[in-house]
Amino acid sequence: MIRTRTHVGSRAAVGGLISMLAISLTGCGALGGESGSSSSDGTVTVWQYYGDEQMPTGKPLYDALEAYDAENDDVKVKIRFIPFEDFNRTLQQGAAAGESPDVALINAFDTQQMADAGVIEDISDKVEEWGEKDAYYPTSWETTQVGGKTYGIPHVADDYALYYNKDVFEAAGVQPPATWDEMESTAATLAKEVKYGLAVSGREGAEGATGILLRQLAAGGDLKTFGDGTGAAALESYKRMVDNGGLSKGFLTWLEDDAKTHFAGGDAAMMINSATYVNILRDEVPDLNWDVAPLPKDEVSKSFLSAENLTIGAGSGDPDAAWDLIAHLQEPSVLEEYLPARNKLPARDDVPKAVEDPIRKTFADQLENAWAPEGDVATHSNESLTAIQEALQATISGGSSPADAAKAAQAKIDGALGS
Repeated sequence: MIRTRTHVGSRAAVGGLISMLAISLTGCGALGGESGSSSSDGTVTVWQYYGDEQMPTGKPLYDALEAYDAENDDVKVKIRFIPFEDFNRTLQQGAAAGESPDVALINAFDTQQMADAGVIEDISDKVEEWGEKDAYYPTSWETTQVGGKTYGIPHVADDYALYYNKDVFEAAGVQPPATWDEMESTAATLAKEVKYGLAVSGREGAEGATGILLRQLAAGGDLKTFGDGTGAAALESYKRMVDNGGLSKGFLTWLEDDAKTHFAGGDAAMMINSATYVNILRDEVPDLNWDVAPLPKDEVSKSFLSAENLTIGAGSGDPDAAWDLIAHLQEPSVLEEYLPARNKLPARDDVPKAVEDPIRKTFADQLENAWAPEGDVATHSNESLTAIQEALQATISGGSSPADAAKAAQAKIDGALGS
């Protein structure tokens, strides 16, 4: 799931009500919910968008925080779930009202925006004293940096790989594609065995840009340079897959959940998706014979990092208690239990047993070389991703040539970035 503004966790939250579980129920704020802390009172407030305690995306965090609460008699933890689409606005309103949470679990790519807005605290001194920076994957750590200062700690990570149906591959006599050229021919071959050779999200909005961005990254570009030729090459590649039957034109209406549904149901021989779906497939279709391969490469081999950062809210009444909680959540022994339950990958490389599962290891190995937007590109990634999905739509529908569509997307990206 592309962690810009849409993702599985957020979609699970869409339509939900603001829900709160207060491990210790005290006080209500002016925002109509649990207030943040403006003074030290032994309570650590945590705002997050994963989900409520009933949701599979939210329950593991509640369990981890409840365990911390039980182990620390002098601290009470209060958790507030805010749906993803409301989270940043609510966080900013809380800061303006002097009711920031002590701990905010934010989208990693929003870190600069929140730091620039004065919504989260500079924690460089705490991190320096902590001394565990080098345990983190470089791309994950970079998402915490703003102007040379540290504003968060990477919480978990996720990225994309190629799921494939082993039985369909065996029947067709093919191997998982190692390059995008092989992907195009393999998808066409597999489409003769099942309904779709490849399933990937292409729907309107940022999530639908996942596949085309991954293809462009492999061509050597990135989100800021979609119009430099790599974007056009990626668009041409997807158009060839639609033209040769390997990819249904209907993928322009698919979310990542839809791609999963086609793969889980046996209609698709391959899908590009995140590690989020590993446990889901195991639970939903335990008899499906599938595996995961690294994403195909072109000029380079690269995946896309999806992540969240733990931050301290500006004006926290007890930043030391907030930091203690953040550091606890990042202890390898805590992550060892938490990550499988949360269905995520570690953002650091020293978590025991975190990647012993060979399928999870395939995802984790790609974290070493994952790409993530930085700086202004991260701040405006939603607009930029939407622009390249529109280019994909224009190309596949025949409304524009790949080159013209890429140029149009670049103009929108430049406009978003003010360049």
